[in-house]
Amino acid sequence: MKTFVLKISLICLLSLFFSIVHAKKHDMAVQDTSIQDTSATDSIQNDQSTIQYPRLFGGITFSRIDWGFSRPMDDGSFSLSDEKNDLSYKRASNFGFDVLQVGLRFNDHFKTYISAGVEWNYLRLKKNILLHENQSPLSYEFVDENDVRYTKNVLTTTYLRLPLSFEWRSGKLRDGERVKVAFGAMTGILLKGTQRLKSEKLGKQKFKDNYSLATFQYGPFVRIGYDDFGIFAKYYVNDMFENTPAMKGLNNFTFGLTLGF
Repeated sequence: MKTFVLKISLICLLSLFFSIVHAKKHDMAVQDTSIQDTSATDSIQNDQSTIQYPRLFGGITFSRIDWGFSRPMDDGSFSLSDEKNDLSYKRASNFGFDVLQVGLRFNDHFKTYISAGVEWNYLRLKKNILLHENQSPLSYEFVDENDVRYTKNVLTTTYLRLPLSFEWRSGKLRDGERVKVAFGAMTGILLKGTQRLKSEKLGKQKFKDNYSLATFQYGPFVRIGYDDFGIFAKYYVNDMFENTPAMKGLNNFTFGLTLGF
């Protein structure tokens, strides 16, 4: 089911992308003005008064690079309850970026677009646990540290992210740069889950499974920045694990720095 939904999502996104490209080629044949809209700024080759709005834009990009912290929340609290404490962590981080975008600019200050990219979340677990593969709900076992002691125990989630964004930017300031604010809905489809382990006895190990991770993740996000730099915050309202009553109410909140938006 997950593979089918992923294929449909990619087909729809690519279809929209090629439609936008065709529309842009037609527009370029009619007009002599060449305009390229990127996630960071609209590069304008002629006087701005010649631009006609609304304008379609789209293409391959490498932008909205998010790098920050991840904080799982248990029913709105950053402290995990006793039943979820087995997944307590030392550190947690979040990284992601967009590689494709299509959208509509309404005027010099406002545009909306959908994009596609990849997002990773890294949870560095405190406890000496081994997650079970091919199990639903989520299950795991405690490994005797006298037998095997993990010096590294990281649960990684990989999602295809598909955000819908609404972006406002100010007029040009004295240095020609702008203040920007973007907000919208961040959605994602699970690609894989991975547990990476390292111990003196067994060396490096890597196991791939979905570990009952949420097939879909979704929630609001906001970005605020100046020029190409800014900060972001995302809150996923879905449970991190599905079909797992013991982990119900465990959500993911991420925040950090963003580059290229």
